[in-house]
Amino acid sequence: MNPDPNRPNIVVITADQWRGDCLGSLGSRHPVMTPHVDQLAAEGVCFTQAYADCPVCMPQRVTMLTGRAASRFGMPHNFNARSPIDPQTSLPARLTREAGYQTKAIGKMHFAPGRARMGFEHITLHPNDYVNWLEGTPYAGMYRGHGLGGNEVYPAVAPMPQRFTHTSWIVEQSIRFLVERDPENPFFLWMVFESPHSPFDPPAPFDRMYDNFTIPAPIRGEWVDGPDDPAYLRAKRLVGKWGRLSDEVIAESRRRYYGLVSHIDYELGRFLGELRARGLDDNTAIIFNADHGEHLGDHGLFGKTTFLTGSGDVPFIVRPPAQLPMAAPTLDFDGPILTADLYPTVLELAGLTPEDELDGISLLPAIRSGELPARVICGECGEGNDATAFATDGRFKYIYYTRGGVEHLFDVQADRENLHNLASDPAHAERKQALKAHLLAYLQRFERPLVVDGEFIVADPTLDEQALHARNPWAWRGPMRYGQGYGGGW
Repeated sequence: MNPDPNRPNIVVITADQWRGDCLGSLGSRHPVMTPHVDQLAAEGVCFTQAYADCPVCMPQRVTMLTGRAASRFGMPHNFNARSPIDPQTSLPARLTREAGYQTKAIGKMHFAPGRARMGFEHITLHPNDYVNWLEGTPYAGMYRGHGLGGNEVYPAVAPMPQRFTHTSWIVEQSIRFLVERDPENPFFLWMVFESPHSPFDPPAPFDRMYDNFTIPAPIRGEWVDGPDDPAYLRAKRLVGKWGRLSDEVIAESRRRYYGLVSHIDYELGRFLGELRARGLDDNTAIIFNADHGEHLGDHGLFGKTTFLTGSGDVPFIVRPPAQLPMAAPTLDFDGPILTADLYPTVLELAGLTPEDELDGISLLPAIRSGELPARVICGECGEGNDATAFATDGRFKYIYYTRGGVEHLFDVQADRENLHNLASDPAHAERKQALKAHLLAYLQRFERPLVVDGEFIVADPTLDEQALHARNPWAWRGPMRYGQGYGGGW
């Protein structure tokens, strides 16, 4: 029996900490080489203003599998509690029960508890299954064998050859799934790469791939180190000690980050080639996205957890199956979308109806018509005094920081890199107030603690700089062996 042509195979490829502007097809200041992801964009749709409602790892996994934002399920941060995903109603569970899909997840799930399937029929898990596999190779115990932790940003090189890296392993496991799958049913495959998340440690030859490229210096907003520089961001700089990094170290870290990006892309060429060789390409929808971005030194920051460009924005590409009509051969949309849109989009691809009370919308109507609906999207990250929230209509972006009640307003069309804060400019007061009101209403709807009596809370901006500088939450994570998961909720 052939698979129902109305139910295409669906592959979602998610990278961890991949900046939205790090695609070769965008021609941004980042000189990345991503030929295979670029080809997906050429065959489909690229959404150039895609945002994570909560730019940190664990909440985004929940959002993508449920269509619900972190504000709705009340956990806008990494957590140790059970991931709030109902395994009976999650995306893979609905696909299996209601549409007969075979479902498989491969890579970094970052669920709690770690081995929970969350509705998938089967999971091949990184780091657990990867490090167990590595034990049978000459590189046993060498996952992160260079000694850098998962959030350290110094440049490194993988302590094993390319074919033994987790990126290569995830692709190899995905190809194996194509070989071993049930050919009489459509499949849903979620590939989740840990890269290009730090440590920035590509294997050879990707570690030297960008040696002859001009590496752009980080950008720096005119508001940095001024009265509009939020304590939320200053605290991150103190803990990370990123101000101590020389220009040479930062440039080399950027080279290695680009190397991780290209490593994923080149490896994907093997998987995409296998799809085509097996005659599956035309009847397979492919979505490429990320859970959040990476500051990469911009504004003196690394990592994520802010709504500044580089952190809060992600790549989002939809390559539809051949039978799905598109308004044009290639589409680019610059209106705002959310990672939560993944859930209803995949359901509609499978011929299923998304339930009510979702924060995402299906993107298929826009792909068919060529028109993306006008929309204001919102999100929050952090908790208590250390929280931030944002709203954007695609033209302007409003960000609020609880420590000191600092406001940012950026014209994302004219100032994509968030260099000029317009929050105090009377010419933009009306626009700021409209987005602020929308964000307040959004947070009140979910009874979020950032809002009390209809107004944002204002926390003490005073920082214990000595204590923050003395902290070291990033290091001391050496090789993980014998199936140990991440632990620590990072």
